[in-house]
Amino acid sequence: MVTGALLRAGVRHAVCGGVAVTVHGATRSTKDIDVLVAPEDLARAVDAIRPVGYTFAAFPMVFDEGTQRERHVQRVSKIVGHEHLVVDFLLARGALEGFLDDRVEVALPEGTFVVVSRQTLIRMKRQAGRAQDLADIEKLERGDGG
Repeated sequence: MVTGALLRAGVRHAVCGGVAVTVHGATRSTKDIDVLVAPEDLARAVDAIRPVGYTFAAFPMVFDEGTQRERHVQRVSKIVGHEHLVVDFLLARGALEGFLDDRVEVALPEGTFVVVSRQTLIRMKRQAGRAQDLADIEKLERGDGG
């Protein structure tokens, strides 16, 4: 639903994070959808997913400001029953500059799904360096999904 809305709106994007890890063959669960977008497309991206229920926007967040790892994130969410569903738009600037240029289109029965390439995903995970990211890298590099 989210990626379809972004495609229909013409927003250049690429799914990254846990969903992309799974797309690249290393299955794992995740609690949110991480989507890389160009800074100039952020407003259109937020507007594009509003009709599918993502109406709650948090204040913009900056992580590791002033460092080589600086990341800008806009969180948008919706509530369905007792579930809080989250989309984190990561801006392709700072540490993520240029990462949007390395995308892969995956054909699914529901339509086209765009993710960062396996190599770019690993670079993003190395940059973040959290325990989950390092475990994801190990699974991706092993290529066995387990």
